[in-house]
Amino acid sequence: MNHAELKAKIIELLEDNHANDICFMLNMGHHEVLKIVHEIYRDGGLMESQYWESEYVGTNTGADLWGIYGKDRAGEYIDANGDYLGFDTEEEANKYIQEEIK
Repeated sequence: MNHAELKAKIIELLEDNHANDICFMLNMGHHEVLKIVHEIYRDGGLMESQYWESEYVGTNTGADLWGIYGKDRAGEYIDANGDYLGFDTEEEANKYIQEEIK
C-alpha cells in the first residue's frame, strides 16, 4: 500500500477508532501511524491553536500531568514526530499550544 492509500485507509479508520487502535488494526508501528495522523490533522486544518486546549490527565502515581486535547472532537494532540505530549503544568501546555501549534 503506498502512502496515499495508507493515509486514506487511516482517515477511514479514524472515523470509528482511536489512533492507537489503528496501529494494531494495520499491524504497523505506533509512531508510523501517529505521524500520518498528525499529517491528516494538519491537512484538515486542525493544526491551529484554536482547536486545542490543555486538560489535566494526572497519572496513576498521583503526579500532575497535563495533555493537549481537541476542543470539539475526541483526540489527543500528536506532534510531527508521532508523539503524544505531556506537561508538568497547565501553563506549560497552554504555552506550547500558543507557540508551537500553528
